[in-house]
Parts: sequence; structure tokens; C-alpha cells
Amino acid sequence: MSQCLPVETPTNVCPACGAAFTCGMNAGADSCWCASLPPVFAVPEAGAGQCYCPGCLKAKIAEAEGLRPQG
Repeated sequence: MSQCLPVETPTNVCPACGAAFTCGMNAGADSCWCASLPPVFAVPEAGAGQCYCPGCLKAKIAEAEGLRPQG
């Protein structure tokens, strides 16, 4: 017997690349996938702005971390 897994419906469109993705907060979850990433950028509250998709956010974090002065 096969199990049916829930299908996540995209809740957002990335402003950088146009990809559709699911924001956990907009989908009603307790947290979002972005909470597991380094807190380099402020994440908008639900309805307050646009979030980046996982790929673009990871690239922006990597870029920002490369620009940080080594201390």
C-alpha cells in the first residue's frame, strides 16, 4: 500500500529569480526552512515583504559572508 505525502503549495515567488517556493510561515507552519540558515539577513514577517527562495537566499548569504571582514 502506498502512502500519500502532502504536497506543499508554493506560497511565494522569489523576487530575484521568479521561482515559486513555500514559506513555512505563510503556509501556517511553526517555522520556516530559512530559520535553519545563518541569520545574515532579516527575514520579513508574513505579509511585510518578499522572501528569497532557498537557492537565492543561500547564494546571498554566501556572498555576504564572503564580504564580511575577518575578525
